[in-house]
Amino acid sequence: MVKCKQKNDLDKAAKDIDKFPDHARMFKAVKSLNRKKSENPKLFDADGKFITNIDEIQTVIGKHFKDKFRDDQINDLEPFQGDARDLNNPITTNELEKALARLNNNRACGKDGIPGELIKYGSDTLAKVICNILNRVFSEHDDTNINGGKVITLQKPGKAKGPVTDLRPITLLNTLRKVLSLIVLNRTKHDINEYLSPSQSGFREGRSTSDIVWSLRWLVSKTYAENIDFL
Repeated sequence: MVKCKQKNDLDKAAKDIDKFPDHARMFKAVKSLNRKKSENPKLFDADGKFITNIDEIQTVIGKHFKDKFRDDQINDLEPFQGDARDLNNPITTNELEKALARLNNNRACGKDGIPGELIKYGSDTLAKVICNILNRVFSEHDDTNINGGKVITLQKPGKAKGPVTDLRPITLLNTLRKVLSLIVLNRTKHDINEYLSPSQSGFREGRSTSDIVWSLRWLVSKTYAENIDFL
């Protein structure tokens, strides 16, 4: 029933988009995919009253997390000034399409406002264009703002609404940044194991931190069963 409703909603959205002129359909489609908006977090002011002004809410949240993650003892790092040059192995449409296929659906957009589905399912048309953009990032030293992100906050489970300390920050990355990250991952994952400790299980293909926890519990149980004393 849920899938049927989703299909009907998409069919209706497609019909609405078709009513727009050709030059406006693209923007209408993107806006339609992003139509779901999250509610603003509820925050207290110094007097314990809820803040209703969105600008004030953003100011309070911004100041809190800037202070939380700032270290005055560390000097500001200078931006990396590398030389603009072509990649030894330019990004190809084939590896780009593999990266696009791995993009998750129904994920919030970053500052670029581009849903992953838009380029994922339009890869036949967009792959070559996106390849040129990403290769130009290196050849011309122009990041085209793909590194940007949008910080949002989520209410911590089980915490009361109001205190800013009960909010968890999440950065929504731009879609092209996600694509580039997947390409880098695919290029490096086969060689990275040489530099990782054998005990490293998190974020490794075919391994899980749950396996380590299970192994530890098994060893503890085994030592008790065999009356082994390590002290």
